[in-house]
Amino acid sequence: MADKRIEWTEQQIRAIEARGSDVLVTASAGTGKTAVLSKRCAGIVADKSICPDVGCLLVLTFTDAAAEQMRSRIADQLRQAYHEKRDGHLRRQLILLQGADISTIHSFCKRLITEHFYRLDLDPTFGVIDGDEQKLLKSEVLDKTLDKVWRQDDVRAGIEQLFYRRDLRANDGFAAKIIQLSDFLDGVISRENWRQRAARLAEAADSIASETGRRQREIVEERLKRILLRLEYARKLYQNEGGDAAWIDKIRLSHVEPVARCIDLLNAGDWEKCAEAIRNFAKPTTRTPKDLPEPIAALVKKAATKAVNDFTELSQYAIINPDYLDKLGQAARLQTSILIKLVEVFDRLYSQAKRTLNCLDFADLEHYALKLLTAEGSDEIEPAPSETALALRQRYRHIFVDEYQDINPVQQQILRMLSAGGNVLGVGDGKQSIYAFRGAQPDIFLRQVELASHEPDADSVGLRVDLNVNFRSTARILDFVNAVFSRIMTKSFTRIDYDESALLKPGLADQAGPAQESGEKIIEFHVLDEEREDSTESQDAERRPVLSEAEGTQYEPSPVS
Repeated sequence: MADKRIEWTEQQIRAIEARGSDVLVTASAGTGKTAVLSKRCAGIVADKSICPDVGCLLVLTFTDAAAEQMRSRIADQLRQAYHEKRDGHLRRQLILLQGADISTIHSFCKRLITEHFYRLDLDPTFGVIDGDEQKLLKSEVLDKTLDKVWRQDDVRAGIEQLFYRRDLRANDGFAAKIIQLSDFLDGVISRENWRQRAARLAEAADSIASETGRRQREIVEERLKRILLRLEYARKLYQNEGGDAAWIDKIRLSHVEPVARCIDLLNAGDWEKCAEAIRNFAKPTTRTPKDLPEPIAALVKKAATKAVNDFTELSQYAIINPDYLDKLGQAARLQTSILIKLVEVFDRLYSQAKRTLNCLDFADLEHYALKLLTAEGSDEIEPAPSETALALRQRYRHIFVDEYQDINPVQQQILRMLSAGGNVLGVGDGKQSIYAFRGAQPDIFLRQVELASHEPDADSVGLRVDLNVNFRSTARILDFVNAVFSRIMTKSFTRIDYDESALLKPGLADQAGPAQESGEKIIEFHVLDEEREDSTESQDAERRPVLSEAEGTQYEPSPVS
């Protein structure tokens, strides 16, 4: 299956030719993932035994531009294959490609809903509101929500307590949290189940022993481990710069050992002693190392100071304080319950407003599509596919997902209903997730990658292929990137281990030149520092010529804090 115009790498060929299992591809920028995806699509379409026509493909992306680029690249691959083989089947698929299901996830959901609107009690002429319209509508609904709930005598006391001494501005005050929480629930599979669970947790008699308390203890443990990692970073930086052992010994006794002891207590299951140690911790002074260059010494001190400050702040957590329930527990339970009710009322009024306007938003497209694909009364954790989903499984024999790292739980459940297993190719890169504001959870992709195997077996969810040969940058740039990422990316800190599988390797031969021959460095780091305080005209005049040397794309003023 080698392409005459492209010299495929071994990893790319594996991703292109693998059949019979799900394939999880990790692909950093510049590693040819679009070429791989389109080549795999064309290869599958060319094989009539596994794909009678392009209607058997479902290709999902996150932008319209990416979808059209994918369609164009698949067409190029099919066109080349046809010119080589003069196969009538390929010519027919090339003609049919324009109608193939290659689109964004939301466009796919909209098509599905439009085809089955009668199952959802929807008007088939519904529109989809854009982001600006949605913000205006939600702002209006928020005002109605507060007015409606305020008129209910049974919750007025709770409302007064919830908003007491809080900023009530609708745009960026506390009331806006209602919209933010509703937006968060857009990415939750069942809003109602989430609200019921949240209400149960809020009413728990002993929050320390409840599920909430367990999660809070996990958060404390995660914070402790991050604090220890920060201290270890300070130690390594100091040691690598030639610092002596005296400063390290002092930091170990005053900073490291208290944190390490708390982690040991947690591992031993002694939460009470751990909480007591955190409460009784006396914040030590972090002294600047004297035997290092000033900039390095400042970095070392900053890291150690940040760590000890974070450790001290743990004492403010409710879970650390045994008298929390007595003093604040009841008030917190009431306010949490009221906030849940406010979100419930907001969601109901927002749904009514959309019905009146006969429109849906992007989250509705996902949830209605999932409703169509899930059997009625099905369990949320182990859902069963509906008749619609089973029919689509027969239709879509091969599913491709681009930018898998930007998927959310609802979208993942949709894929789960569409696939019978062993026919999904997911391509992504956890380092490039950009849709967190839409509820994207890169952990979904990273978890799938962890479960997959380079040699699939019964215990794995599929084949893992790592594309790490970069065709966009030269070796020296990649060496620089690898050097930076390998230091800042660890599984405990970023959920990504920048290990051998992630190290970028050059696919382009460096162009020899004077700079390379002389060994001159080709990576430069420029810092354009603006003064924060007001400047005199003479100071401004002195500064302008320096800043004017940079173009707009090179110089972006930092915000004043």
